[in-house]
Amino acid sequence: MYSPPYIFFHSRTGYWWEQGTDPTLQNLPTLNNVPHDRLPSLAINVSQPDALMTWLEKNNAALISDLTIFLDATNAAPSPQRWCVLFNKLQQEATNIQNLSVYWDADGPIHIGLGRSIVFVRGLARLKVKKSVEIAGCYAKHWPRYLEEKMGLQPVDKNSVPGDPWERILKNYQRGTEHLNPWVDTKDGIWDLPRSLFGSSCS
Repeated sequence: MYSPPYIFFHSRTGYWWEQGTDPTLQNLPTLNNVPHDRLPSLAINVSQPDALMTWLEKNNAALISDLTIFLDATNAAPSPQRWCVLFNKLQQEATNIQNLSVYWDADGPIHIGLGRSIVFVRGLARLKVKKSVEIAGCYAKHWPRYLEEKMGLQPVDKNSVPGDPWERILKNYQRGTEHLNPWVDTKDGIWDLPRSLFGSSCS
């Protein structure tokens, strides 16, 4: 018995399959013609949107049933604008996303990640998800309410438990983010992005 199909996009180019996936699927030039009984679900784990965009040139986005997004907190991480390109395509073509999971990484005051990016969260909210939205990591105070309003599903943060040390970390990160308003604003402020990424925008 093979593992459910699961593909990782964590390099700027290329991808790899989870160990234990059916090797005949891995060797196909495209998954578009695979019968449904052989590919009832497809999980994607992505931190490099351009790599996934390249894969989508030959594979139908409607094949994706589970989408996990990991946002690195490094100077080399993709900009919100690059994520918006992917989100625009998924909004139009990914019609079968059942479950969405998003993790915003952050590392101290320098590597703040994209947890304060209005541009990113507005793009993310365009995705059509049918069953569940799970969020984790460091994100601005109003993001859960905004995502729930736009996506029609209540985001669940399983790590945000009263009394848990992680709850304190999240609250510290959210301090000062109360002014961020994705309902009205369309651009990121100079203090809301890593310095290397400032200047990107997505309507």
